[in-house]
Amino acid sequence: MRGAADDRYRVVVDEGSLDWRGRADLDPADAVDDLADLLDPLTTGKQVALMDHAYEVECWESVRLFELFTTRDPRVPRDSRVRLATLLDKCHSVSPEDDDLPQEVEVGGTTAERSFGFCHVLALASAGRAMSCLVASPEVEIAGWTTVKRQTPPAELDIHLLTAPGQLPDFWRGVLRRERITETQFFALAGRAFPELLFADSLSFGRFKGAREEVIPWLIDLLSGINDSFASSLIRHQGDRKKVIKEFSTYGITISPDSTLTHKNPQAWAQRLVEFEGVRYRCEWHGKRVWNCDRVHFSLPIEKYSGRILVGIFAEHLD
Repeated sequence: MRGAADDRYRVVVDEGSLDWRGRADLDPADAVDDLADLLDPLTTGKQVALMDHAYEVECWESVRLFELFTTRDPRVPRDSRVRLATLLDKCHSVSPEDDDLPQEVEVGGTTAERSFGFCHVLALASAGRAMSCLVASPEVEIAGWTTVKRQTPPAELDIHLLTAPGQLPDFWRGVLRRERITETQFFALAGRAFPELLFADSLSFGRFKGAREEVIPWLIDLLSGINDSFASSLIRHQGDRKKVIKEFSTYGITISPDSTLTHKNPQAWAQRLVEFEGVRYRCEWHGKRVWNCDRVHFSLPIEKYSGRILVGIFAEHLD
C-alpha cells in the first residue's frame, strides 16, 4: 500500500453558481444531474467541500437548495433530487471566515463579486495549496487552470475551475506539478491524475538519476501521454511501433519498445517482468528522460483491467 491520499478537501463548490434563476438556457433536470455528475467522483474520501450556508441559495424562484429535495417539481425527477441530496450530504461542511468574505475578482477579463466558496478557494490557494472551484452550469466557458486577479494580496492566484468531470485528471496533475509533495503523496494521487494507469508497488523515485526538479515534470508529462494516448495510438496505427513512436515525439515525449538485442538476452529480458496482483506482466515499452538515464517501463494495455496500462519500473537504465 502506498498510503492514503491527502484527505483535506481540494475542491470547493461555488454556491453562487447554484443560483439558476433567470437562466432560460438551463433545463432544471439537467442542472441537477450535471451538478450530481460533478460531485459524484469527489465525494469518495470527501475531496469536496460546501459552505454551510449554501443550502440557503435560491436555485429557482422560491426554491432554495435544501427545499429542492422535498419540493415536488415536475421538471426534476425524484431520483435526481435524491441523488443530489445524497452526494451533498457527503461533502465537507465549511463555515466561512474573514478571508472567505465575497470580493470582486477578475476571471477571464470579467470582474464580478464572487461567492464565499470561490473566495475560500482563493484563501487556501494564497496559502500555497493547489485548489479547484466547482462551478455548476457556468455562464462563461472558462475552465481548467486559470489566473484570477483580486485587490487583496497576492493580487494574482492560479486556481482550477471545474465545470465537467473529465477535467479532474488535469486538476490532479496540476496538484502534482504545483506542490512539493512526497513520494507517498504522489502515488496516492496518481490514480486520480492518471486513471488509465496501474502502478507497481516497487516503484521508487530513488531509482532515477536526475534531480527531482528535472525528473518530476518529465514524469508527469510522460504519464499523462501514456494515460491519454498510448492505447488509442496503438489502435490508430494498428500496432505499428514506428508510427506510435513518431506520434509521441510530436508531443515532445520519447518512448520506444526494447530492442531485438534485449529480447535475445534472457537476463535483460527477465528484468522487464513485473508482478502485479499475483500475475507477472512484461513492461517492454519505456519512456526516457535523456538518452543515457532515467527510464519508465510500462506494459501494453491489459485486458483484465479493461485496457489499463501497468507502469512497472522506474530505473536509471536497465541492462
